Amino acid sequence: MTGAGGKVALVTGGSRRIGAAISRALAKAGYEVVLTYRTSGREGKSLAERIGGSAVPLDLSRPSTFGRFADRLCRKVGRLDLLVHNAAVLSRTPVSEASPAAWDAVFAVNLRGPFLLTRALLPLLRKGRGDAGVLFLGDANAFELWPGYLPYCLSKLAVPPLVAGLRKALPPGVRVGVVRPGLVLPPEGFSAERWERLRAEKAGRRGIRTPEGVARAVLRFARSGTYNP
Repeated sequence: MTGAGGKVALVTGGSRRIGAAISRALAKAGYEVVLTYRTSGREGKSLAERIGGSAVPLDLSRPSTFGRFADRLCRKVGRLDLLVHNAAVLSRTPVSEASPAAWDAVFAVNLRGPFLLTRALLPLLRKGRGDAGVLFLGDANAFELWPGYLPYCLSKLAVPPLVAGLRKALPPGVRVGVVRPGLVLPPEGFSAERWERLRAEKAGRRGIRTPEGVARAVLRFARSGTYNP
């Protein structure tokens, strides 16, 4: 496999689930991987050690910390070639339980945080070797508007328009893309039997269905070599 020439990738929520698959694939492709975690520090540090990367804490719901995070990252790696917005809140939030705090908790991590983190890291992205990339993870099934996950679905439906806007707004040399996984992994606490039944019902739908498939899509974006107009 052709290496990435010493390039640096940041994967938010890169210690578990889909994020861990992305971190492993990027490391295998030759990237120096910096993965972030919020509560899974032990898993993150263990994975980082195995792939020769590093794990750092980051809470996407606290944008006041992004400037300091960017400064620390600059001192640590000096530049950034790929930013993968993987971290997300996927919590069951029925309408009866969708308090202002619950609503804000989803949108803060799934939409506001990635936008503001991208802005904070733009100077580092522009220091990359050649073109830099910013990749968001959407959700191929968000349009279903699952009643128990309505804030999550709405936040993910907003990702493609955000990407379209950033393609126009970000400077040349910073590419922006989106990957839309399908039914890859169940939410925490979701019944395994119900999950397999749901996957069988949606078997003919589009959307990547394995963590490794998502990771391959991330690598395709990283290697595409095209720029914003």
